[in-house]
Amino acid sequence: MLRDLRRADGPEFLRVMERGFPEESAMLGNRPEEFEKIFRRVFRPDARLLLGILKVFRRPIVRLLVVEADRRVAATTIVTFPPKCAFVSNVVVDAPYRRRGYARAMLEEARRTAKKAGRRYIALDVLESNTPARALYESIGYRPLRAQLRLVNDSMARFSGAPPSPTGVRPFHRSDVPALVELVRRQAPASVEEVLPTRKARFVESGMVTRMLESEDASWVVDRGKGPEAYVGATVSAAMEAAYLAEPVVAESVEPALAESLVATASAWCATRRSPRILTMVNRDNARGRAALDATGFRDAQALWTLYRSVD
Repeated sequence: MLRDLRRADGPEFLRVMERGFPEESAMLGNRPEEFEKIFRRVFRPDARLLLGILKVFRRPIVRLLVVEADRRVAATTIVTFPPKCAFVSNVVVDAPYRRRGYARAMLEEARRTAKKAGRRYIALDVLESNTPARALYESIGYRPLRAQLRLVNDSMARFSGAPPSPTGVRPFHRSDVPALVELVRRQAPASVEEVLPTRKARFVESGMVTRMLESEDASWVVDRGKGPEAYVGATVSAAMEAAYLAEPVVAESVEPALAESLVATASAWCATRRSPRILTMVNRDNARGRAALDATGFRDAQALWTLYRSVD
């Protein structure tokens, strides 16, 4: 039976996720007891009321789907709703229940949900090494949109001490958002902007999400008196050991050493929060952002593709 997640599904939902993505779970350092708290917050009456109201007005935030078989959670996926394109993540079918069409059923329900919510496209990420999953997605109409890399930095000793304050790097201000959105749009391929348009929320975290994840975040920009020329954000959450860096955005005008200082500032902030490692995602065509990450000790962990299709 395909249905929405229930409060009682929490422990099984998390176990299925852990078994389905063991490498990612190890890198993130998921803390099951903290995820349990998140589930309790999601299912609080006030949170459920807000999610319901947003759904009615075609502004849904998230839908958590499960397949129930033998009175247990056999498969899971998550659907989120950025503008124009719904995004599917964490498509997992537990090993004893594979080859029964459950993944295909969840993807079809995700497509119907996206269409009902007024989205034109639906997209997902898949590991480059996961040939069976990619074959399934392509068989139902998904096609490549962009190539990405997940990077990790576990050389945290280099960031010990107080975060640096290099000349030209300052904390992010909300007034920076319009210039940063324009910078990203100028650099992104038109095909990516068509499906996953850059929006202000990329730079300003939702207060609701921050509260639910018990996270803390900070961001910095390169600004030499003419407005922001580069950006990076950092997040730490009680739900996982690893910190996370937003993909660095670096204009052509920024020298490599200054871009490196920007990333080092964010990484040092993560180190002061006692994060044992930092993860990030970067598009493979983001040469300047990738160079700044390489210079501060990040290394390749996984290669991914973003695939997409029309909801029709």
